[in-house]
Amino acid sequence: MNFQPTQKNEAVSQWKPMIGFVLCIVLTAFTLWVAFYSEYSPKTLLVGIAVLAFSQAVIQLVQLKQLTDQT
Repeated sequence: MNFQPTQKNEAVSQWKPMIGFVLCIVLTAFTLWVAFYSEYSPKTLLVGIAVLAFSQAVIQLVQLKQLTDQT
C-alpha cells in the first residue's frame, strides 16, 4: 500500500512533537503538584509517580521515533 502524504497529513505531523512536549510538561507539573500538595501515603505517591514517569517516558520514546522516521 503506497501512502502519499498530503498537505493535511504534513500539517498534522508538524504539530505532533509540540503536542508530545506539552503533554510531558503537563505530566511533570501534575506529578510535582501531587507530590507537594497531596496527603497520600508515601507508598501511594511512589506508585503514582512511577506510573506517571513511565507514561512520560513512553510519550518521549514515541515522539523520538516519529522525529527519526521523518528524517
